[in-house]
Amino acid sequence: MADFDPGQYKKTEREVYSITAPGYERHGSAAFEAYAKPLLDAAGLKPGQRVLDAACGPGIPSLAAASLVAPGGWVTGIDLAPGMVELARKKAEERSIVNVTFQEADTEELPLPEGSFDVVLCSHGLVHTTDRNKALDEMRRVLKKDGGMLALSVWSTPDRALVIGLAAKAIREAWPAALVPGAPMWFDFGPEGVLEKTLAERGFKDIRTDRFSVWLETANAEEYWETVVGISGRLQMLLESIPPDTAAKIKTAVLKAAEGFRAGDIIRIPCEEVIATCRA
Repeated sequence: MADFDPGQYKKTEREVYSITAPGYERHGSAAFEAYAKPLLDAAGLKPGQRVLDAACGPGIPSLAAASLVAPGGWVTGIDLAPGMVELARKKAEERSIVNVTFQEADTEELPLPEGSFDVVLCSHGLVHTTDRNKALDEMRRVLKKDGGMLALSVWSTPDRALVIGLAAKAIREAWPAALVPGAPMWFDFGPEGVLEKTLAERGFKDIRTDRFSVWLETANAEEYWETVVGISGRLQMLLESIPPDTAAKIKTAVLKAAEGFRAGDIIRIPCEEVIATCRA
């Protein structure tokens, strides 16, 4: 089994999520808007605040936050993948949102001044970083020390974050080699207490967490599969790199599992996320 290479992992993230940004937007925008709502509610954004959206993807939290901090507030969105940054800029322009900017940057090495933000948002971005402690330290560094808030979301455990958990189970059973020791995993912060402990160890205070379930509804299992593949550049890459019969086996297992969540004429699958807020 190959050793985990953080540098190569970041290079792949940058390339894959740039290439797949349009599909991510097409298949995942509605779902991720729903996932972002509890995060934005927890952050309690106010007019005049300066906000950083770390690992902003196509800008879903950023664009919503921009309206919440107006007038007088400003949002900066950063992402490792230039394709995501380009897409976020395009969406802001199309919606005539002027109090937001986007730039390519690494959450583990933020090119931003210390103590410059009232709030840092991170919607399911921490699980993509290779050095989670370093990423959290950077988010804490750029927060104002007189009450700056971090609000972040992570996936729960695979048996609760089932929208992606079903696919993860099928991959684990059909192609165990996909699991590289040391590589970031979607569910690393899902177990009870793990996120709270990590935040406390990085010096954050007033830590509060809550769990929310958002349901993904699709017309059929095939549409669910297209959605999951569409939002995961790494899953797309995996399916293209493994033997075709194994890729077909994974898809068949996911379709069968999805049918277990049929509710009348639709497929309705729950996905639990953990929302945390804390102070620098």
